[in-house]
Amino acid sequence: MQKPTHYSYSQSCWIVFYPYAIITAIWIPLTLLIEQYIKDVLMVTLVVDLIATSIVFIQSYRYNNTSIYDFYWQIPGFYLIIYWVFRTPYQPNIWLIIVPFAYFIRHNYNFLSFWPGLTYEDFRYPVFRKKLNNEFIYWVFSYFGLHVGPTLMIYFGLYPTYYALFDSDQDYNKCVFYFGVIFAFSALTIETIADLQLFPWRSRKTEEFIDEGLWKYSRHPNYFGECMFWWGLFIMTLSFGYQYWFTIIGAVIMQSLFLFYSIPEMEKHILRKRPKYYIQQKRVSAFFPWFRNENVK
Repeated sequence: MQKPTHYSYSQSCWIVFYPYAIITAIWIPLTLLIEQYIKDVLMVTLVVDLIATSIVFIQSYRYNNTSIYDFYWQIPGFYLIIYWVFRTPYQPNIWLIIVPFAYFIRHNYNFLSFWPGLTYEDFRYPVFRKKLNNEFIYWVFSYFGLHVGPTLMIYFGLYPTYYALFDSDQDYNKCVFYFGVIFAFSALTIETIADLQLFPWRSRKTEEFIDEGLWKYSRHPNYFGECMFWWGLFIMTLSFGYQYWFTIIGAVIMQSLFLFYSIPEMEKHILRKRPKYYIQQKRVSAFFPWFRNENVK
């Protein structure tokens, strides 16, 4: 593991994207190799996904920055969807490809818009490191909790899309399907607008907090849009039959992540930086956009 040091933006790009270049190069041959031993498409996908995650982890450990993995949240979905499309015996509905691709493209663009290089590491990771107070334990936790864990979340989040792609030969409820498409794109729109409104506030050295646009009605409209998207994928798949009810696991996992972890941790982080944020907590809904309580001063 290298000691923390300062890297230029171009050096940071090379360090971060190097493992992703390796993953891109080996994804197809590795998949073909795994297929020789495992016949189930979902299991092949999972094994390759976990191997790719491990490659990124090595780079995270080497440069002592778990946020090198942060890009991976947006990357494997491309490979998973493409592989499933080539393995399904049917001609898939094009929206089953467009919707998740739009999500991953949007997230990559958004992350790169503010990413300053390897000087950045998600605020939660140093907190974990401090609490664990042991480098070995921290990196074991980082592998399973901050690398493998999120990989499995995306995997299960795309669970509905897999079943929809492999059942594209049967009739489906077009009203439900296109409602899901509109729902998912509405989610991406909400998330994009919220991120654009938040962007100017990221670098402000002030105790003031954003209280405009969508943020006037929800303290985390970007998270609201994020969760909406995964429910949209589930709705699209449900149009192929209620026998796919179990694919709800993806949306439930994502919803639980944000409600029970991401939002509480972000609230604590904001309060440390902006003590008067407690006023916003009393005035504005935490998640669902809702009417403000203007009586709070």
